[in-house]
Amino acid sequence: MSKPEAYIQGMGHYHPETRLDNDFFDSLNIGSNAEWIEERTGIESRRSVLSIPDLKALKEGRITLSQLREAGLVESIADIAEKAWESMSGSLPGDYCPDLLMCGTSVPDYAIPANACTIAKRLNFRTASFDANSACSSFVVNLHLARSLIASGFHKKVSIFNPERYSLRLNFEDRNSCVLFGDGSACAAVSNEADLGGLKIIDTIIDSDPQGCELVQIPDDGFFSQNGKAVQKFAITRTIEITRALLDRNQLFAKDIQYFTGHQANLRMVTSASERLGIDPSNHIFNVDKFGNQGAAGAPAVLSMNWNRFQKGDKIVVAVVGSGLTWGAALLEKS
Repeated sequence: MSKPEAYIQGMGHYHPETRLDNDFFDSLNIGSNAEWIEERTGIESRRSVLSIPDLKALKEGRITLSQLREAGLVESIADIAEKAWESMSGSLPGDYCPDLLMCGTSVPDYAIPANACTIAKRLNFRTASFDANSACSSFVVNLHLARSLIASGFHKKVSIFNPERYSLRLNFEDRNSCVLFGDGSACAAVSNEADLGGLKIIDTIIDSDPQGCELVQIPDDGFFSQNGKAVQKFAITRTIEITRALLDRNQLFAKDIQYFTGHQANLRMVTSASERLGIDPSNHIFNVDKFGNQGAAGAPAVLSMNWNRFQKGDKIVVAVVGSGLTWGAALLEKS
């Protein structure tokens, strides 16, 4: 008896209203300007769950994150997850309810309870819920888990959420990191039901190198930090390696792929990886130029934003990297 296969029936995304263009960072007097940022990263703008006045007050020490939360001025994990779910593109039945819900996020609201539980409560899903976090690699790790659990027969419908709010944990004095990140949220509804118009999960691969766990961090009581030079090299190298491994395992070549999206770290990085893989520029889809590095939400948001662009038979590769160090890739096909 063949194992059940997994399909993404629908995807959604959300980006907060506050837009941080490159001139915003120039106004912070941290030694950056629009030309410097765009030339270095290819990023024109990004979004934040905080208002610009609140971001500046936070940077200047006139208010704390706890005070902003108490005043209701910070969109929660459940808030942005719900908004991504409401934007869902696909063919979900009106009574859709998952039998498992997982959340992968780098900036949670809670250590406990699981942030997945707060999302399930908000969406009124009475279902098993847990967090499965692998930083910016979380979406593919979550897909890998969902596919495996569906193949096992233990679950039939698995909802994945990747809500990210890096602007809450950035040091806005550090021009090398604060200019990169934006907030956003993405979700995917995975099912064992073959769905015309959905995305069949053909294959997934995940891997990690724990020896690099200190290269990208958000300490419990601190700001985001990374060894930028080492991480850039790692991101390009691993994106290329795991994409080639995925293609080889499925007897495919770059020319067989209709769409490719990588981790939305910065446009220069993901474009370099795409070019070295031999992906045609017209087949490379991204959103980092308009929304910055959205952590785990970046790659699935790209898929959601291009959902109606995919045609039957199109093969799509997603390759992501993250803190840990972790990386993963997924091969999808439009059904």
